Amino acid sequence: MASTGGRERWREIAGPVGLIDPGPRNSITDVPGLLVGHSQAESGEPTGVTVVEPPTLPAPAATAVVNGMGELTGKIEIDERGHLTTPVYLCGSHAVGIVHHAAVLASGHGPGQIVLPVVGECDDSWRADSRRVVVGDVERALASLGEQVAEGTVGAGTGMMCFEFPGGIGTASRVVGEHRVGVLLLCNFGDRERLDLFGAHLEPAQVDTAPAGSCIAVCATDAPMAPHQLRRMALRALLGLVRVGSYGCEGSGEIGLAFSTAQPGEVSNDDLDPFFAAAWEAAQESVYNCLVAARPGEMRDGTMQEGFPIEEVRRLARARDGDA
Repeated sequence: MASTGGRERWREIAGPVGLIDPGPRNSITDVPGLLVGHSQAESGEPTGVTVVEPPTLPAPAATAVVNGMGELTGKIEIDERGHLTTPVYLCGSHAVGIVHHAAVLASGHGPGQIVLPVVGECDDSWRADSRRVVVGDVERALASLGEQVAEGTVGAGTGMMCFEFPGGIGTASRVVGEHRVGVLLLCNFGDRERLDLFGAHLEPAQVDTAPAGSCIAVCATDAPMAPHQLRRMALRALLGLVRVGSYGCEGSGEIGLAFSTAQPGEVSNDDLDPFFAAAWEAAQESVYNCLVAARPGEMRDGTMQEGFPIEEVRRLARARDGDA
C-alpha cells in the first residue's frame, strides 16, 4: 500500500493504526467511483487546489464542526437539504473566492441554474500567498482526477503545516463488511509537543513556526446512509484528530463533511458503530500519512521548515514492539 511515487506510508514505517483492515489503496478512492485531483499554483507559489469528486451528484451529505474558525462554502445548503451538489474543492484561505468562481464555471450551469460549490480552506499564509491561485489551477486539478492520491505537500496541501512540520493532504480507508469508508484530510493544525507517537512526545519546536491552523475532513462511504447518520460519521472523523494530538485550539477551524455514494437508503442505527470506528481510525492514519509524505519547503520569511523525523518514528515503533 505504498503511496503515489513509491514513498513509504505510515504502515510501512510504524505499523497499522487501529483494528480495522484498510481497503486496497488505503485511500478515500477505495470508495468505488470516487476520484481525487491536485494541482499546484501555476505561478509557482507553494499553494494549490485539491478536488474530491463523488461518482454521482447530488449525493447524500452532512457536515460537523468541532471548532468553527474556518470556512466551508455550501455548508448551509448541505445542512438544510441533506445533499452535496458539487465536487468538494480544497484550497488556501485567500483562494476561496476564485476557486468558488472556477467551480461555478466548471459545473457547466448557466445563469439561471444556480449552483453553490463546496469549497473548504485552511490558512497556508506562513508559506504561501494563496491569492495567486487562478481559474486555470482549478481546471488542472479537475483534469488530474484519478484513483491514485498523492499525499503531503501537494495540491491544496502544498503550503500547509501539521504539528509544526510540513503538512497537507493525508488519506486512508477502512473496510466495513461489504462497504468502504474513506477519509481525506487537509491537515494544517497541531502543536508539536502534543503529537502522539505511541505515547511518546517530541520536544516543542524551537521557534513558533505555525499559525493556529485548521483541518478540513472529507469522509466518504458507499454505505446507504441518511444525512443525519452522515453528520454523526463526519464528527467521528474529527474525533480521530483528537487521538493524534489535536485539542481544537481557539483558532483552529476543524470542519468535517461526510457523503454517501449510495442512494437512497439508511443503515440501521444499531449497525453504525463499525462505520464510526472506521472513520475515526482512517482519520488518525490520514494525519500520520500526511506527516510522512510531506516535504519541507521555504517559509515566506526565508527560513526552511524542519522535516518530520521519520527515523525517530522507526525507533519508537521498534521500542513499542520490543525490538532493539
